[in-house]
Amino acid sequence: MLPLSQSSGYAVLAMSCLEDPGGKPTLVVDVAARTGFPRPYLSKMIHKLAKVGLVLAKRGNKGGVVLSLAAKEITLDLIAEAVDGSEWRNTCLLGFKDCSDERACPSHTFWKSERDHIHRCLKDISLEEIRTFEQQSRTWRLADALPEKKLKPRVKKAAKPAAKKPAAKKPAAKKV
Repeated sequence: MLPLSQSSGYAVLAMSCLEDPGGKPTLVVDVAARTGFPRPYLSKMIHKLAKVGLVLAKRGNKGGVVLSLAAKEITLDLIAEAVDGSEWRNTCLLGFKDCSDERACPSHTFWKSERDHIHRCLKDISLEEIRTFEQQSRTWRLADALPEKKLKPRVKKAAKPAAKKPAAKKPAAKKV
């Protein structure tokens, strides 16, 4: 069970496409093309990241999105907290609402230790490292590891023409 949502992974990947402060702003439509995320979904995510101050978004002719801090200063922990909040650090692995140090479920000690370890690791990994990883590999990308059904925008299917039913056979007249 992973403590972070798929949306956090998407945010990390989208932010790895953006330039550092002072760089050329990237259009949301370009980030959507690079990542395969639907533009409306990505726009909402960028808005959320801008609200917490991780990206700067500017509308208009020379608009776009840039990181508000250098990529080496943005940790995966900051991104995950912006998208998911910090609630995952206190949730029970088994889903019990009353699990705590005072009333511990069978997995409590293990999961508390693992959550702390994961949190420390997320604080140690920078967006710059993710960006470098993405740029170094041409054959395998982080976007390729994400489920396809979430990456492709939904396309409305055209209604199929109704199939012609064979003409009903008339019952044969009885010979008397």
